Amino acid sequence: MARVVLSGMALIAATYGLARFGYGLFLPRLEEAFTLGPAVSGTVQAGSFLAYCLCALTASRMGSRPRAVVAWAGVTACVGSLGVALAPSAVILALSVVVAGAGAGFATPGLVSVVERNVAPERQETAQTIVNAGTGAGIVLAGGMALVAGSQWRLAWVAIAAVSAVATVASLRADRAGGGERKRSSGVARGELGQLARPLSAAVLAGCSSAAVWTFGRSLMAGSASDGGSIAAWMVLGACGVLGAVAGPLVQTWDLRTAWALTCGAMAAATVTLGLVPSGVPAVVAVGVFGATYTAMSGVLIVWAVRVLPRSSAAGTVVLFIALALGQAAGSVLVGALLGATSAAVAFSVAGAVGVVATLVVVMQRERRTAAAVG
Repeated sequence: MARVVLSGMALIAATYGLARFGYGLFLPRLEEAFTLGPAVSGTVQAGSFLAYCLCALTASRMGSRPRAVVAWAGVTACVGSLGVALAPSAVILALSVVVAGAGAGFATPGLVSVVERNVAPERQETAQTIVNAGTGAGIVLAGGMALVAGSQWRLAWVAIAAVSAVATVASLRADRAGGGERKRSSGVARGELGQLARPLSAAVLAGCSSAAVWTFGRSLMAGSASDGGSIAAWMVLGACGVLGAVAGPLVQTWDLRTAWALTCGAMAAATVTLGLVPSGVPAVVAVGVFGATYTAMSGVLIVWAVRVLPRSSAAGTVVLFIALALGQAAGSVLVGALLGATSAAVAFSVAGAVGVVATLVVVMQRERRTAAAVG
């Protein structure tokens, strides 16, 4: 179990924390090098999130071949990262960011299947959420790369490509189940999709809310503090993101709705706080809370899919993560437009409000069902 979990966590770190969310970390440097404005920056990130959705859909059709899915995760993350490192123009940069972000779309469904066929059933929920927490570890590593590289940001992206390649090989070597896995569904049937209606709508809204920090959080902090200080704060975000591994025990202690309300509500509050106070101790606390609650929230989505659709859990996870990414694509464009037209306080407050709605989508439905039962 240990090898599968650790190598899977490393691949999530590479594809999410580095290749996908590294764009937001390095955005201040990229904006200087390619003269990008908030609207363009948000659109590029939206393209990355949409590529994630497309590749996740493709991966869901390859459910019986998780090793191939894992391999594609590494290839796209590696090629995209090298493209960013070598980009001679804004157009090539944008295309490379899109390809790099696609790797995460393959990683999650591939690793969900790998964990399922290598880990005992009673340990799978915990294993899945630990693997998912690799995002935070990757963000910490990305921050260290940014500090070491300084103005030589292209070298950092070469290093990201190398880490992606190594993590992919390690994940493939750790998979000992071979071809012995049982036949699994490659998709989610219409009837099953209805069972995910509540988490689907909540995931879209939560993704939209989270885009403010993922895309523009580092740029906002860099404008209010030193470059090194904002990178250090981003590393705090990643370090706290590792705490997202508590999602499994959190769900087991309470229930899915309570875990969602706690994680998503706190994430929304952290987003608003960062928009209002983008420097100093409040900003560091805000990004730390955001990192922990975002990772835990996405871990809750994985557990939700596993519990609701045990025979199609990998496909169910893909559907929920696609919903999350679609929300992030919309949120990147929305917040980018608001930043250009208003202020960071307004843009991040709107994003936080969307997160509150994501919480209420689950809580209010539960209240309605309780009232109906009483009546």
